[in-house]
Amino acid sequence: MEALITEKIQKQGFELVLEQLGAILFLEISNQIKLNCIDTDFEIFVERQEPYDNSEGVMVNVSLGNINYSNHNESSSEGNEVFNVDIYSNGSASIKESGNDNVRRKIHLFAGWIRYILSSTKYKTLAFAPGTIGGTYLDSIQFEDNYGSQDASFNRFARLQFSARVFECQDMDTGINLEGNDSVIKLCQTDKGYKFIFNN
Repeated sequence: MEALITEKIQKQGFELVLEQLGAILFLEISNQIKLNCIDTDFEIFVERQEPYDNSEGVMVNVSLGNINYSNHNESSSEGNEVFNVDIYSNGSASIKESGNDNVRRKIHLFAGWIRYILSSTKYKTLAFAPGTIGGTYLDSIQFEDNYGSQDASFNRFARLQFSARVFECQDMDTGINLEGNDSVIKLCQTDKGYKFIFNN
């Protein structure tokens, strides 16, 4: 049996949105660090599996949570795609503030920046061409107070859930050309309406 799909399958919409989210957050957060003159280590990853290490500063990981499809037809469907934006940070105690306050301030600062960026009308289409994105929504923010606290390292974790309606497309089958009408049945107009008759 030969393959029926002969065209090269391009990157799917959810793959493109995942990478675009990471790029947008990297660009905008880096700019906010510069604008606010903040001295902090910051890294952003896509689908990172390696656990957060205490030697790192603020780490953001963007991952795909789930997709539900609707509005199906032969050439496209609409995916309601949920992405997780996870923030990891540690804190350190100083004369001015405790380790708890230090990490709380950092995790809230980055969560606030990301909430603002993902809610901004400037990124409603995530900088894609019109017709690719049907809408974007920041759904929730969850803070985990007990993450990594067992070793007194003042670690905190937060997760933002972000949804995007993304149109996924596929080529339609070309079908078979009809050379003629070979049916033995046709519709004929009568004074009582259209009626099926045999084609003589």
